[in-house]
Parts: sequence; C-alpha cells; structure tokens
Amino acid sequence: MNCLSCGTEMTTNDVTTRHALIRRDHISYNMCEKCGSLWLDAGELDKMAFKVDGSIEYCEQDKKSVREPKTLKCPRCDDAMLEKVKFLESDDIFLHYCRDCGGFWLDGGELNLIDKELVRIMPVRGHGFSDFVNNVHVPYWFKRVKTKSSETDYRVEVPPIQGASLEKETTDSCPACGNTLNEYKVFSMSFEGCPKCKGIWLIKDELRKLKNKVEDGSLRWLNAEVEDIEKTSAISTKRVCVRCKTSKLVSVHFGKSSVFIDWCPKCHGMWLDRDEFQAITDYLKKELLREHSKEIEKQAETDLKRAWTGGPESRIDEALDAKAALSALLNATIFEHPRLFSFLTGTPQ
Repeated sequence: MNCLSCGTEMTTNDVTTRHALIRRDHISYNMCEKCGSLWLDAGELDKMAFKVDGSIEYCEQDKKSVREPKTLKCPRCDDAMLEKVKFLESDDIFLHYCRDCGGFWLDGGELNLIDKELVRIMPVRGHGFSDFVNNVHVPYWFKRVKTKSSETDYRVEVPPIQGASLEKETTDSCPACGNTLNEYKVFSMSFEGCPKCKGIWLIKDELRKLKNKVEDGSLRWLNAEVEDIEKTSAISTKRVCVRCKTSKLVSVHFGKSSVFIDWCPKCHGMWLDRDEFQAITDYLKKELLREHSKEIEKQAETDLKRAWTGGPESRIDEALDAKAALSALLNATIFEHPRLFSFLTGTPQ
C-alpha cells in the first residue's frame, strides 16, 4: 500500500500492549513514516483514538459528504472511492471514508486533531493507541512488529450491495459487461450481481422487497415509483435480459430521480448498474422528507384497504406498509405543528 498523500510505501505496524501485566490489547495499522498519514481498517479508529463511550466510526448516513475535486481510491477495495466526510459534528476535521469496507484515511496530524476534539466534546476514559503511536507510553509496549505494507496487503472484494455475502456462482451473464453473475444474500434475501461491474439483477418485485428492508422499513410504504415503472416512457437498449436471454432490456426513469434502470417488458426483471440501488434509496429518503401529512394520510388509507381486500403485496406486507405510513404521518404531523413539536421535544418553537 502506497501513501495516498505522498506516494511512499507504507509500513504495517502490529502493536500489542500490556496493561498492569494482565490485559493485552492489539491493533494493526498502516502508517506512512514520511508524512505520518494513516490507513485504519474498520474498527481501528475506535481503538486508535482516545476512548469514549460508544463508537466514533459512524456510518454514512450520520456523516455529511463533502465534494472535493480530487478523489482517492480505497487501498483495500476494488474500484471503490473514498468519500470526504466530516468527523462527528466538527466543521474543521475532515476524513476520507470507504463506504464499502468501513476503512478511514487520515492525513498526517489528523489523529491528534481527533483526540483534541474528543476531549472537548465528551468525557474521555483512556488514551487509546494514539499515545503509543506517538511514543508516550513506550514502557507499556509488549510487542511491536514493523513490516513493509507490500508484505501484508490484502484486497477486499466489494459486493454489489453493502453488507451482502457471496453465496455461489451462477450460469447467467452480466448484461452490462458479460461477466458471470454471482448469487449474493442480503437482508435474508438472495439476488444476482456482477462481481466485476457491481451491477445487480432483480426479478419481478425484488426491488420492492429490497427497498422494504432498508432504513428499518421506513421506506416500505413508498411504492408509487416501483409500481409505475412499466408506465414510464422507455428507450430501447442493446442489453439482453438475464432471464429471457433473447429479449432486449429497455431503459426507464425511476420516478422523478436521475436514475435510469434497465427493465424487461416480458418478465419484468430489472438491471441496476453500480450504486443505483443506493441512489434509489437516497432518492426515496428525500421524498419521505418532502411528503405532506395529507399525502401520507391518503397512502396510509390505501395500504389499510389493501391489507383488508388485497393488493400487489401480501396482506401482511400491506399491513406493514400501512404501519410505516402511519409512523411517517405521525412524524410529519409533529413537524408541521411547531407548538406540538416544541411540547414533545422540549426545544424552542
């Protein structure tokens, strides 16, 4: 692994410490000995920084992405790019984060800034490994091994959907790049995806089922865009349907978003290119915030009727859609009435 800041080959440090001659802690991190930059795999920032209650490695939705002209490639993942994000709520500390493997890139000196920020905003219970990196607690070192990063580097295979696990290889071909598709599992649901271009193939109604699983089910009642896919204008493509083999896919617009998905008019399967499922869920989350209470109330009524008389989904799923819609209705009602919001949250109107 070469330093993303200066290009120097980094050093892998395996450190074991001894506290009170009883408890031992271990961490492995990559450090540039020229400029002091660090690569920390998932879980290592929590170990390296000063100790606080809980984790400081927040997931993507808890961080605000910041645009920058130069993008950095993740040193662990194939074709994954690092996102520049705020550290907690600080307006001065920005880190580079990999959404796929959960690793962090820290430029030289940023670890010290993190420690100072933690001391400022919350109680600190211990010094963490940052003191050992800076040679403060050398007597407590039990073992430290330095090796060239090239001798310890490894790659992380990025699944088409974050958190998905590889099940097996299939006989189907990717309509985008021609590579053999694999079968993956996420949210206890199987789907096919391309290990090369990271696109995913979903058979009829699987997009709805996947969408229903994210954000703790809060998006499950937003079904209009999914149900209206076949009603939107379509543009023919050269891509061949994974299931039908001879039928050509058509490109259709997903709702009012900027996402175009490839859809088969014959079997109703669909192909999503890399990160398009994430883009769809991000779009639906924004739509959720825009919905007015009257519109949500109307949808909740529809889902309740479907739960009784039947609809595109099972009656249980329709009932769960209605439950999610009622929860969204409650939230929207509170925010649309400042006095009620102030009373319930204890914040100024």
